[in-house]
This record gives sequence, structure tokens and C-alpha cells, in this order.
Amino acid sequence: MPELLLEILSEEIPARMQKRAAEDLQRLVCDGLQKAGLEYDSAAAFATPRRLTLVVTGLPEKTKAGKAEQKGPRIDSPVQAIEGFLRNVGRPNVEHEHIKIRETKKGEFYFFEAPTAPKQTSQELLSILTNALDSMSWPKSMRWKKDQTQTWVRPLHGILAIFDGETLPLDY
Repeated sequence: MPELLLEILSEEIPARMQKRAAEDLQRLVCDGLQKAGLEYDSAAAFATPRRLTLVVTGLPEKTKAGKAEQKGPRIDSPVQAIEGFLRNVGRPNVEHEHIKIRETKKGEFYFFEAPTAPKQTSQELLSILTNALDSMSWPKSMRWKKDQTQTWVRPLHGILAIFDGETLPLDY
């Protein structure tokens, strides 16, 4: 099964921050994998003064097919609300088999349900890794370019992300 290698190269990270940074990176990426429905065998993070590394083994090549679900208005809502819900799910002429009525604690509501096609894991990883890097918290972080929105504990020199032997085009 494919594996993911993520290596972040930076200027020297203070020793007191290295262990927590590795743990945070592993937690954030693994949480993202779970939310995307990607199962994996194991994950391990490592830290050195100039590197944070994460290895995730046993990832699938594609995500599993799933279903998209969105709660809509109550069944006794005005027609305009129901039409707005159908436009919101992107299907003004939606097939009736995708619209279900379910009983909740607050009454009967419309729900939109449709199957989703499997996606390439490499495409999902790009957003998962970017979100994880954006969510990293440091006791003190910095920007090293005026027009940059991302912050990090020290200036980054490079990020290497390899999945299944291919380099991911991670733009961070």
C-alpha cells in the first residue's frame, strides 16, 4: 500500500518546541485523513532542529465511494425555501430519489443524499497537508515576507511531500 512522506525544512526550531510540533503535525494530518475517510496503517512523526518529518503508511490509492448529505428545510416550509434548498445543493432539477424526508427531534425535514465518486488520495492529501500546516500553532511564530499570510516558528526553506513514489505539488 502507498505511503506518505512529509518533510518540512526550516531554520532551527527551538528544542523546547520540537517534540510538540511533531506530535501536532501527526495529529493534524491524521485528523484530516479521518475526516476525508482515508484509513491508514500507521503514522509516525520525527523532529530534529531543522526538520519535521511525518511518515504515514498503508494509505489507499483512492478514497472510498461515499454519499453527500445535506439537511434542508422542514417539509411544511414555503415553496421558496424548498426551491432555495434545491438550488443550494446545486441541482434545481434534482432527481426525486436523492431527496429524502426524515424525522428529527424538531420535526420532519428534507435531506439531500447523493452518492459521491471515489477521489484520488493524492488530491485529497494536498488539502489535508495544507490545512495541517496552516493549523500548526507555535508559542511564537513569524512571517518572513511582507506579502505572506502563512506563519511558522522560523523561516521555511522547503517542503517535500511524496505519496506513492510521486512528489505532490504542495504549494505552501
